[in-house]
Amino acid sequence: MKYAIFLINLLLISIGGVAQQRLGKLNIYFNNIALQQYMNGNILLAEHGRPVYQRSFGYADHAAATPNTPDQRFNLASITKVFTATAILQLKEKGLLRLGDNLRYYLPQFPYDRITIRHLLTHTSGLPDLELYEPIIKAYPDTIVTNNIIIPVLIQEKRQLYFQPGSKFSYCNLNYSLLALLIEKLSGQSFQAYLVDNIFRPAGMLMTNAVACSFEPADKDIATPHVYDMLYDTACTSAFKLKRYRYTSYNNSAATGASNVVTTVHDLLLFDKAFFAGKLLSTTSMQEAFTPVVLNNGDTTWEHMDTMQGEGRGSYGLGWEIFEQPAFGKAVGHGGFNFGLATFYYRNLDKQQTIIAFDNFPGPPFGSIVTSALHLLNNQPATPVTIKTSLARLFGQQLLQYGLTTAANNMHVLVNDTSRYYLSEKEMNKLGYEFLYLSSVPGHAQLAVATFLTNISYFPDSFNTYDSYAEALSVTGSKQEAIRMYRKSIALNPDNRDGIKALERLLSQP
Repeated sequence: MKYAIFLINLLLISIGGVAQQRLGKLNIYFNNIALQQYMNGNILLAEHGRPVYQRSFGYADHAAATPNTPDQRFNLASITKVFTATAILQLKEKGLLRLGDNLRYYLPQFPYDRITIRHLLTHTSGLPDLELYEPIIKAYPDTIVTNNIIIPVLIQEKRQLYFQPGSKFSYCNLNYSLLALLIEKLSGQSFQAYLVDNIFRPAGMLMTNAVACSFEPADKDIATPHVYDMLYDTACTSAFKLKRYRYTSYNNSAATGASNVVTTVHDLLLFDKAFFAGKLLSTTSMQEAFTPVVLNNGDTTWEHMDTMQGEGRGSYGLGWEIFEQPAFGKAVGHGGFNFGLATFYYRNLDKQQTIIAFDNFPGPPFGSIVTSALHLLNNQPATPVTIKTSLARLFGQQLLQYGLTTAANNMHVLVNDTSRYYLSEKEMNKLGYEFLYLSSVPGHAQLAVATFLTNISYFPDSFNTYDSYAEALSVTGSKQEAIRMYRKSIALNPDNRDGIKALERLLSQP
């Protein structure tokens, strides 16, 4: 007996040693992430429903210097779809709907008669997405789209479906806003109240709710999404304050069902525990939710994985993204994205490991970080974070600070260092247009001309570089040179219709 106890103690010491080694590796990795400022948010890693590591980075509100803490609430963005799908499957289990039913059976005004609830859940409906609202917002710019206008706008616009329902997978937020309407119709409750009574409260999620609108919420406990205003900026700003993001951050900020569940990393782990303990759905419904979508022709849709990097493939079930990774097995979860916000929830079904990551000033390392978290949880090396500096961004910053000569000379030297820098024609073009139309710095139009001309020097075979340069020349009054550049652009691409029209306008001027 004493020998058996000795072996058990030895085993426990060994397991504890392995756990300590893993914790040490996680600390080393995330210390470097913090040092390099690669993350601005929260991350929580769990195993069998128990936290094994958590960390907070950066600021919930940069302007107010409010730090992110483990209790910081974040808008989940599209992770919300997991909750919406869970609610629909609960209603199915109560006998209030069948997934094969047409939505029109429950919402008679819905103008399409072949779209089923399953089509909405699996993003195979063929419906338009946020582009549906462009005409109404163009006419009424202060409109905030709420779910109650979806069906009237669909009727008014008389849009054809993009494809036959069930024939193709095409991610569409509108599907889940319609599902929220269905939940309200069948439950007799608001979407928010239904989630509280049937998901949040049963899971013990006291810090979680569904907000009606995400635009500049009055609740200061919700992390503010941050972005760079201009490509040349060195400081971030709230995405809510920028006109260029108004369509998504303001006009479409009331996407109930598709987005706008607000929670903390700990509350989302409580959901994870309750869901996989079978407290919210039956095992049969869970298995159905985790089954990849099958199209009308019998094909299963497989694409690249969302956020998670490395070897593997991704698909979609009923509100859940599905991950198949040779080294780790099957996992489910969901990612979310808004301008200035990235969220990710991952549950490995085979290893019972959970990764929850929120970032309110996300950058390129986000996917590498969550992938490394999975590797380190399984005692594998982290994936290298390879971040190359944008020469377009650096050029813009140096153009403002030191002038064209210094900026151009540094570009000429650094462009050959491809291990640390990259040059993108598209980014240079974007920088030029920011100077031309969005910037208020002195001499911004001439800065645009200099940027477009520099882009030509590196991409001389691109018709678009000449077209953009010609536009800037036209704006700054260099008509003859603009005509010459438009002709050069059209010679490179005779199908450049916008360039042809612009050239004709210049030639018609006295």
